[in-house]
Amino acid sequence: MFEDEDFDDYFEEEQDRKAAVEKYETMLKAHNSVYFDSEEFEYIIDHYTEQNELKKSRQAVEIAMAQHPESNLLKIKEARQYLLENDAQRAFELLQHIDRDEEEPDYFLTLGSCLALLGKSKEAIENYCSALPYFDEDEKFDLYNAIAYEYQRLEKYDLALTFYMKALPFANEHDTIYHEIRCCFMSARRDEDAIAFFQKLIDEDPHNSKAWASIGDCYRMKGMYEESIDPYEFALSIDPTDLWTNTHLADIYYDLGRYKESIDTLEEALRNGVETSMIRAALGDCYYRLEDLQTAEENFHKAVEINPMIGSGWAGLGYVLSDRGQSQKAIRFFKKALELEPWETDYLYSLAAEYRTLNDMETSMRYLREIQEMTPHDPDAYYYIADLYGAQDKIDEAINTLVYGLQQTDNDSALLFLLSYAYFVKGCKSQGLETLDRALDVDFEAYSDFLEFDRELLANDVEIMALIHQHSQNQDQTPKPSDDLPF
Repeated sequence: MFEDEDFDDYFEEEQDRKAAVEKYETMLKAHNSVYFDSEEFEYIIDHYTEQNELKKSRQAVEIAMAQHPESNLLKIKEARQYLLENDAQRAFELLQHIDRDEEEPDYFLTLGSCLALLGKSKEAIENYCSALPYFDEDEKFDLYNAIAYEYQRLEKYDLALTFYMKALPFANEHDTIYHEIRCCFMSARRDEDAIAFFQKLIDEDPHNSKAWASIGDCYRMKGMYEESIDPYEFALSIDPTDLWTNTHLADIYYDLGRYKESIDTLEEALRNGVETSMIRAALGDCYYRLEDLQTAEENFHKAVEINPMIGSGWAGLGYVLSDRGQSQKAIRFFKKALELEPWETDYLYSLAAEYRTLNDMETSMRYLREIQEMTPHDPDAYYYIADLYGAQDKIDEAINTLVYGLQQTDNDSALLFLLSYAYFVKGCKSQGLETLDRALDVDFEAYSDFLEFDRELLANDVEIMALIHQHSQNQDQTPKPSDDLPF
């Protein structure tokens, strides 16, 4: 709350600001020139930047600098204008020509922001810290956050946590700062400290739904999906409208293959008035996994109705059409999804698969090559390229692809097994056995999938089965002999 004196000062400043803006806009409408003092220009520029009207604030800055070319405060406003226009370098250069005023915190704040955007975190921190003494404790939230973020970029997580903790008592909402605190703990490999921190918040306030959700997030980030369920459930019992928690709990159930429970979570969110394109797309995905194509299609349609820019909704419709054997229509939807989210390689794989179904191997290969360029260390791209060559009886091209892929992926076991099979198909038995030996060393249990490539060729070969038998002796768990191995 304002004290009476503070309120009077605030009210007077707001009146001055309003008067300055009205006077300025009257001048513009009359197309004439009127003198303003520098403080009036500060009010005018701040008014437009707060409204995010950058063209108007740019015009005001230029008029202000023409009338007051020596004003340091207006030069700082000009530097801030460049920052808002995403030109940090120009802002930085301008600040170098300003007489440094040790009593002006805006100088340090603006220079700190420039340095942060230019990737100079250490220098940014120094300037932010120089500004700290000029603010009351309850005014330092943004500054503490900015310092913490730069320490986070420097991977000095303990120092980042120190400043996030200073900011925490003044946070109006906790989603973002809890997220950053959690990331710092986890990045510093202080997993248990993260859980203990949020548990302490819950002990102080058992109805802190964000803290409960943060514990769920900690377990999820550790891959402990089952353990994350209860904290998420507690969070939703307190705040059933929390979109973040609803979607994360649904994702957990989805990743565990518990699609009906994922659906229950998402539909509960809908009943509580939380309907987004993301929730509809996730519902569509769950129903698709349960092979309920009609309900999946309905939810994907609702997703794109809510937000036509959601790629997963368009892709979901493509998957439904693909399963119905309508490849040409599916392709149109996958292309729409890719147009909206060009980084999603899943859509490229889907396009490659549909063109292969249509026997358009050239186009299919083009999409797979695009994936290879985007993710040169992903074994899947090499696997599917080689498989496509194999489908065209281009065994040498398949082998060359796999050999190169193994160099890029540190001997991926799936590529080794496929290369071994390619050698056997070509009749290069010694190379096939040598490669199979390497593959079994990396992932013995995948031998059964390997045999399914071509049971007649592979499972009936005595040397292949003997090599698998030999590797089985070194395993803690003996494979099922009745189906595959002669022992």
